[in-house]
Amino acid sequence: MCIGPHLGPATWPDCNRYQEALLVKLCAAFPGSTTKDRVPQARWRTVLEKYNFIWEIFNSQRVIQDTRIQLADINRRTLTAW
Repeated sequence: MCIGPHLGPATWPDCNRYQEALLVKLCAAFPGSTTKDRVPQARWRTVLEKYNFIWEIFNSQRVIQDTRIQLADINRRTLTAW
């Protein structure tokens, strides 16, 4: 869980193998900056947007109960430091 904007999360991106694998795949899928509605977006923003979309799905009660997979909340500062 994040303490505040860009202050650092409670866990690192490699805190579990599922989270690390997901972030490795997202970083590979977005090797550079992208555009959204003709506005340039930094690579890390795109990776975090996609990660947060997936995080919301994994954070549902059904997924947690059926799989016991949990993804931690991360932010740009920790992602780029990792």
